[in-house]
Formats: sequence, C-alpha cells, structure tokens
Amino acid sequence: MRENEPRKKKKSRISPNAKWGIALVCEIIVIVILAVFIGKGYIEEKWDMVNVDDLDPEELDINEGANEDMKGYTTIALFGIDARDSSLGKGNRSDSIMIVSINNDTKEIKIVSVYRDTLMEVQKDDPITTKINAAYAYGGPELAVRTLNANLDLNITEYVTVNWEGLTRAIDALGGVDVHVEENELGTLNQALAEQIATNGIYSDGVFETGDLTLNGAQATAYARIRSTGQGDITRTERQREVLASMIARAKKSDLSTINNVIDEIFPYISTSITKKEMTSLAKSMLSYELGDTMGFPGRFQFYDSKAKGSCIAPQNLTENVQALHRFLFETEAYTPTENVQRINTELSNETGVASGGTVPLPGEEETPEGDQTAPQE
Repeated sequence: MRENEPRKKKKSRISPNAKWGIALVCEIIVIVILAVFIGKGYIEEKWDMVNVDDLDPEELDINEGANEDMKGYTTIALFGIDARDSSLGKGNRSDSIMIVSINNDTKEIKIVSVYRDTLMEVQKDDPITTKINAAYAYGGPELAVRTLNANLDLNITEYVTVNWEGLTRAIDALGGVDVHVEENELGTLNQALAEQIATNGIYSDGVFETGDLTLNGAQATAYARIRSTGQGDITRTERQREVLASMIARAKKSDLSTINNVIDEIFPYISTSITKKEMTSLAKSMLSYELGDTMGFPGRFQFYDSKAKGSCIAPQNLTENVQALHRFLFETEAYTPTENVQRINTELSNETGVASGGTVPLPGEEETPEGDQTAPQE
C-alpha cells in the first residue's frame, strides 16, 4: 500500500453543490431527457433511437433482508463505457458508474458516483474480488447491476449506458466545451485522442496549448479519459465534472434546434432497460424533479496496490461505507447491512489489510483526521 502525500488540486469551475462525484456521461443523459420533455415533449418519438435491452429480475441478486426504505425510491444504475467500437454490452469496462436515486414522494434526485477502481466482489458464477468496472466487461449491464446490488444492498432493476463516441458527438453538437488544460495533461490527452481516432474514425487536431481552452468533442472526450496524473480515477472524475459543467452551461444557452441535434447524436449510443412507456411515465414528473446532494463511493478508502489487479481503491470497511450510502440515499439511520455485505467486507479486509476508518462523512459533514485519502502522484 502506498503512503499518502498531499497533492495540488486541479482548478475547478464546479459549483459547491456538485463537489462530490457527478460522473460525466450519465448525468448528460438525465439533462438531455429533461431538455426533451421541456422543449418539445417528444420522448416517445426519440426513444425509438435507443437500444432497449431488458434485464432479468431474477438475475439481479437483491440481498435478502436489504433496506426496506428503498421501496419509496426509484433507483437506476448509469454506466459510461470505454467501448472500442459501437458496442454497448459486455466486453467493455465501465469507466463511469453512477447510482441515481429518485424519491418517489418529494421527487428529489440524489447521485452517487462509484469509483471504477473500487474493489468489490463481482458476482460471476464463481465470484471474484476485483475492480467494479470489470463487472460490465464480464457480463454487461446485468452483471454490473447484480454486483452493485450484492455489494451495496441495493434493489436496482434498471440501467442506462452510453459510450464515449456518443459523448464526442454530443459535445460537437453543442459547439465544444470550455475547460482548463494543464501541462502535465497534454501527453496523455493526445495519446487518448489518437486512440479514439483509430477506433471510431472521428478525426481531430491534437491539443498543444495549456490554460483555458475550448475543446471539440474528440478532444474533450480524451481529456475526460485521462487517469495517469494526480489521483488517477479520482482526478479523472474532477475533469469529467469540469466537462459536465461546461456542457450544462452551453446547453442552457442553446436553442431547441441545437438540443434536438444533441439528442439525435447521443441517443443511438445509448442502451437501457427502461422502456418507452416507463420513460414517458418518468417524464411526467420531470418538472418536479430537483437535484439534491451528490457524493462519491466509497466515502472512506485507501489506495491499494495489487500485483494481479493493479492500483485499486479499497473501502475502509465496506459495511460502514454501505451504512453511509443508505443514510445518504434513503435517509436510513443506523442501517445494518445484510450478512452477505458483512461477508464481502471480511473478504476485502482480509485481502487488503485495510480496516475501519471510522464514521463515513456525508456531503456537508466535517471530515475526521483518520479520513486522509490523498493519493500520491501516479
């Protein structure tokens, strides 16, 4: 395990309300759908462009005895995948993983960004502990949802996935995004850009300047994929949120024709278990929805190096992190995780040697001294 060292934080344009973990591509889906409803109300027509793929409820592994409070919420898993082609199913690792919880009474939406390098027990026929992003690669959205349910005591039955090409095309339709690029990011940005051009054929010039820049879709996608500086995946989510903030700002200034173009560009790159009828039902309450706090998971962790698995994020006690997750999403105080989550916690602790880190703070709560999670430069 690596020693913690302070690092210089990247410049951010994100509002305090978005401080914790809005992963990029999945939040765009929510925004676009909202824009469709407000702008023209033609979700039924546009939803035909989306790949609808049902999940088998019997394969989603909802732990017996899991939190009863979840029944008052609609919980959806959102995935952004690093596809090397136009595929949206298994074989692709999920670079962005989010849990969206909608309070069915108040219509408040809370979002949790699950760090892709987090160690969990992937629920294959022969379960293994590995990074959570591998679950999608092994078994597509069904196995990824099953793994989230089993490790976090959730009852997710629906998902939405988008790949990086859809993100690239959506950003181009908006006219680009404004971000701050630093010197140590240029090399990896251009490497990722070259890889994207080779795989999806969307050409772009490289990025050779630093500072405040307007990037096109391919450049911005490459920027959002950088994970070789700072804290790796943690720092990457900061870049993703920066791109997200710029997209939101541009979308708010865009006319209906531009929003329509964004939808036409991104919807063919979306896969979901949500049917047209279900989405139309959700849309009826869109004007009542309000985005509440967001957070990252796990709330307490240590960076853990494994020869076989690489650099991972080890929860500082999975059960305590799951308790905090349920307190955040469902306002459940003193939740007791199921025996299955406690068993997984024991396996992870035995493997990593990472023990409890104390009470897991929620957004707005003060961090305690033992919560230092600053990682070294990679």
